[in-house]
Amino acid sequence: MIEFSNVSKVYPNGVVGLDDVNLTIEQGEFVGIIGLSGAGKSTLINTIMDGFSPVQQSVFVFRDTIRNNITLFKEFDEEKVKKAADQAGLRELIDKRGLNDSCGENGNKLSGGERQRIAIARALLRGSQVLLLDEATAALDNQTSYAVIDAVLSMKEMTEIIVTHRLEEKLLYQYDEILVMHAGEIVEKGTFQELMQKKGFFYSLYVVSKE
Repeated sequence: MIEFSNVSKVYPNGVVGLDDVNLTIEQGEFVGIIGLSGAGKSTLINTIMDGFSPVQQSVFVFRDTIRNNITLFKEFDEEKVKKAADQAGLRELIDKRGLNDSCGENGNKLSGGERQRIAIARALLRGSQVLLLDEATAALDNQTSYAVIDAVLSMKEMTEIIVTHRLEEKLLYQYDEILVMHAGEIVEKGTFQELMQKKGFFYSLYVVSKE
């Protein structure tokens, strides 16, 4: 369980990152964090990041095999590597090219979505109980972003906390709870249905995103 009680953070320039945040996330929950730029989403993620496995926009991929990019040169049972790759949505890539194919210089033989999935597979292989995605799919097209997030939300063993600016209804329905941030505060929380029924801040963000 992750629990915050009256947590605040103010940066040296006086900008408020978090303002009296109270939060409880149970083991195995899927949680989405939503808000405008500067709302405090990344500050919240950074505050709980230590000890967990963040997946961010920029994924470092080196010139070596798909296997070594997933394992980071550590020894893992073959079945564990394949399971992590499978869960991260890499089956099609591996069936086509194999684990021993090269990722190319700086991962130039991989698509953006494949690089993100390798980062997710790394986290799964390390056995992290919590997976954090901080705008991890922001640089991807809508279809690829949807596929990556959908693959993450299909994993049932982990607590997953996802910062996103993409308000896709089918994905939003999958979250156990959505946290809506504004000016460093969690101003609303609930399921997609609950937040839409409130017709508050989240409702406004969602409607505007569809215009």
